[in-house]
Amino acid sequence: MSLTHLLSALPEPLFSKYAIEHILGVGAYAVVYQVRDKITCEAFALKVIEKEPMRIRLMMPQVVRETTLLEAHTDTPHVVELLEVSMTQTHIFLRFTLCPENMEDFASANGPMSEEDAYKWLRQICVGVQGLHASGVIHRDLKPSNLVLDSEGTLNICDFGWACTENDALSGRCGTDQYAPPEAKVDKGPRHTTKVDIYGLGACLQHFLLGRVPNGPKDIPKGISLATRELLEDLLHPDPDARPTIEELLSQPELAENIFEQLWTQWRSFFDVPAASSKRDPLPDWESNTACGFPHVY
Repeated sequence: MSLTHLLSALPEPLFSKYAIEHILGVGAYAVVYQVRDKITCEAFALKVIEKEPMRIRLMMPQVVRETTLLEAHTDTPHVVELLEVSMTQTHIFLRFTLCPENMEDFASANGPMSEEDAYKWLRQICVGVQGLHASGVIHRDLKPSNLVLDSEGTLNICDFGWACTENDALSGRCGTDQYAPPEAKVDKGPRHTTKVDIYGLGACLQHFLLGRVPNGPKDIPKGISLATRELLEDLLHPDPDARPTIEELLSQPELAENIFEQLWTQWRSFFDVPAASSKRDPLPDWESNTACGFPHVY
């Protein structure tokens, strides 16, 4: 059940611009609709948050922080793109690029991934997390349902409801139990650092390899290589200081760019070809992924 009630229609001026098509997902604090521009016919995701329930629970600063962090990372690779923020007296509306599939549904539909495929997806998440960590931002709720695929098959991180900066010096419970580290499962614990996200990345890799929600750090997939087992143990280490940084994780051989990406990057640099304006990795068409449609919550 969501604290935000379903809307029968959008308020003005949104009503004049967009038509609600259907609900994409319902979260604890928000409802996400697929809407379509009445002039261009382009579809978007519209996250709707009702103000009063958040105000009563003293959560409005969290909503403001989420919006501010998303606006600051509009151009960060592999982070969902916030296009517009609108407010009325009762609601907040966040319009995003439409991403019709999430990785939890993808894993559920396709079952356990090979290590090669799991690392391909993990690398995209890591690039997004690297951009966040470079500006001191901690997502604090990395999980497959918060990893969405756009129409080109590029993975993007969404739902910044638990996000903060290291300078906020927050602690306590946050995120989702199956993907949260020990320090985020206690009321009074150490200050949260970027190592919270490293644990989340490990749990996401665990989920990809299992094809389901992991049941704790000891729920290690069968038949994986020794290198992957050791990496999972490092990422899911109970001591935050023992987990690698995002840069150390991206330096792992398993997460190195594949040869096609390397050649494309070198060719573009040599001939001074500008990067694409979209947020996806600059890959040629024959290296792109395809996506099918499933609902999700931003």
